[in-house]
Amino acid sequence: MQRLVLIGSLLLFTLITGIWMGALGKPLNAPLSVFHKLLAVAWVIFASISIYHAIRLHGTGAAQLAAIAVLAVATVALFATGAQLSVPNLESPALLALHRIASATVAIVAVITVRLFNFSHR
Repeated sequence: MQRLVLIGSLLLFTLITGIWMGALGKPLNAPLSVFHKLLAVAWVIFASISIYHAIRLHGTGAAQLAAIAVLAVATVALFATGAQLSVPNLESPALLALHRIASATVAIVAVITVRLFNFSHR
């Protein structure tokens, strides 16, 4: 349970710092940007380790694999669009929209993934 709280907190603080950065506008606040990126990397690492252990302990079904696949693709999209948004010459409204869609997708699918593993292994 503590691991879930840590992972959820990391995701929540990553989303909050991202919203905060968006509210501050350009140019990017360098310390906040670095903190946001470190939180995101920490979330990916801890979430990946937790998913790996859940799979080893309980196995997976089709629904869990589908959720993990969507989560992985959305996370890669977040990193790709986030990296491009941090480069001044590459920013665009379309990239920002993709980054926001990927953020919402990750948040929703992360909750779904946790619920699928919790309900299927009671």
